[in-house]
Amino acid sequence: MTDPIRDFRCAVVAALGHSPAQIEPGVIVRFGPRKACWCKLFDDLRGGVFGDWRSGATETWSATDSGSMTRRQRAEQARQVAEAVVQRQREQRQQWADNAQRIARLWSQCVPLVPGDPVTLYLKARGLGGVWPLPACLRLHRGLDYWHDGKKLGTCPAMVAPLVTPTGATVALHRTYLCADGRKADVPTVKKLTGNAGPLAGACIPLDRPHRGVIGIAEGIETALAAGLGSGVPTVAAANASLLAAWQWPANVQRLVIFADNDRAGREAADALRARVLKAWLRADVLTPTGDGADWADVWVQAGAADIAGAAA
Repeated sequence: MTDPIRDFRCAVVAALGHSPAQIEPGVIVRFGPRKACWCKLFDDLRGGVFGDWRSGATETWSATDSGSMTRRQRAEQARQVAEAVVQRQREQRQQWADNAQRIARLWSQCVPLVPGDPVTLYLKARGLGGVWPLPACLRLHRGLDYWHDGKKLGTCPAMVAPLVTPTGATVALHRTYLCADGRKADVPTVKKLTGNAGPLAGACIPLDRPHRGVIGIAEGIETALAAGLGSGVPTVAAANASLLAAWQWPANVQRLVIFADNDRAGREAADALRARVLKAWLRADVLTPTGDGADWADVWVQAGAADIAGAAA
């Protein structure tokens, strides 16, 4: 005897790589990383719909082969799918609006950097003491609450930076939790993104702007600062590999320098971005450190500017 809930969950996992712990027919459930995935099994258990809000992908599932369904059954399933998608869109818009308020409130609590504060001490310890003035998009939050699994573990200084879309909208904040002396905070996850106020695809942390049609991009803030300092290429940060792959470069760019991390995710993201750039008939150069697992911040600390400048020439 078939189990429609089990079969629906299997379809969700196969497509999205995740599934909710519980599926209640007739209810939209959010799950997965940052709860960006969603699904709804219809009340009649004959069909369902699921998707990933980050990518915009939506798929349908049917307990019955579509070829054996009547016209009326197909029409009813289509109606249920459309209804679920509209409901999910409405919920997502409300969540984005709520997150936008939280982002604005958090950003208003941040202050510009000054020498000797926890952020500048942290960046100095990372070998980036020569970067001054630091990009204006980097700010200090003097006492940011740290939450983990629904519990507040403490309050820490934090480096805060906005993720900005090509249209200039701030859709999330990147937070690096620190100690007062610039060390990384002793917390489960030092670097976190806030909930987003819109699609993250295309956004970056705008550490710099193109110069003479050239822009660089790296995954992390520290890596981007090191790559820019060492190469002379103005470089922005993507925050992670998936956002690097999805980044949308400015309209006036003619050459893109991708400072890739030398791990599987970094190489694959760099290749994906390069393919998109080449498809737009622009020049794209992927630069990858030779050491396994290394990024260009590591190269900067170990070798200084020479290796980076030579690679980017």
